[in-house]
Amino acid sequence: MPNSLPKPNRLRWEISFALLFKIVLLTGLWFLIFRWPEKPDHPADMAARLALPAAGSHLSSPQPQEFNHVR
Repeated sequence: MPNSLPKPNRLRWEISFALLFKIVLLTGLWFLIFRWPEKPDHPADMAARLALPAAGSHLSSPQPQEFNHVR
């Protein structure tokens, strides 16, 4: 019966390469999103960047009218 699994050394090398590739891509994505557009002089305020709009802001806008489509 032939062994269908790759050698442990090769598998370890492939996993290491995949993790390194993932880290490089995530680092590049981080620079693209947070550093490239404005190149800030100070660290980004992550709380302000990820904050949701205020809860009361949607109350002043008119609510869409819902129609009853039951026949």
